Amino acid sequence: MACSIATQAQTPTDNAWKGQGEAGFVKASGNTDSENLNLGLNFTKDGDVWTHDIKLVALQATNSGIDTADSLAADYTLKRVLSERSNLFLTFGYLDDEFDGFTEQLSTSFGYGYKVIDTEPLKWETGIGIGYRDTTTELRLLNGDRIEGDDVSGATLVLRSDYSNQLTDNTEFVDKFKAEIGSDNSFIENDAALYVAMNDKFSLKAGILIRHNTDPAPGVDETDTITSMSLVYKFN
Repeated sequence: MACSIATQAQTPTDNAWKGQGEAGFVKASGNTDSENLNLGLNFTKDGDVWTHDIKLVALQATNSGIDTADSLAADYTLKRVLSERSNLFLTFGYLDDEFDGFTEQLSTSFGYGYKVIDTEPLKWETGIGIGYRDTTTELRLLNGDRIEGDDVSGATLVLRSDYSNQLTDNTEFVDKFKAEIGSDNSFIENDAALYVAMNDKFSLKAGILIRHNTDPAPGVDETDTITSMSLVYKFN
């Protein structure tokens, strides 16, 4: 059984908060017993001078009663508008992934953003800045114990990209990319989704989230890939 519902609350003014929530659940039984649950929240506020963006994503998966995925990610971005195309941004990030080979990752960054393309069907904003990431590698033993390893905290070079394209009247492609490049480890994340509207209320969403660490703990894969298919319902 597969079920995913997303709700979106819209307000009549651009300067008010806007938000959307998403929940997905997949359960399989028979030869394989598995459950997958993902939750997401996103709140934004666009003002003449300041803009805010808050995002929370949680994922939990089990296979035959054994956890195979368990992560929680949160981000907050504050922007100071400089002109119609440029801004300064300040971002705080948190990632707790039980299977990525790291302890809880805390990061912050400050930089400059610029809207390369700002049209009605196509929008693309890039950003560059400096930051700091606090984390260490972590070995997970078979009995559930964890052993901390090398300290990979340090300064980072931050790259960002937010892209959206209204391909047709009912089809939109969205891609969000960020990279935190450090001397001991670099973290790269790309979140892409395709929305196909079936009517004013319902849309079909196909998404793929890729997280990559260049130097994880021994025995841990460098790349995690999460794919999803969702039914989106909008409230106006």
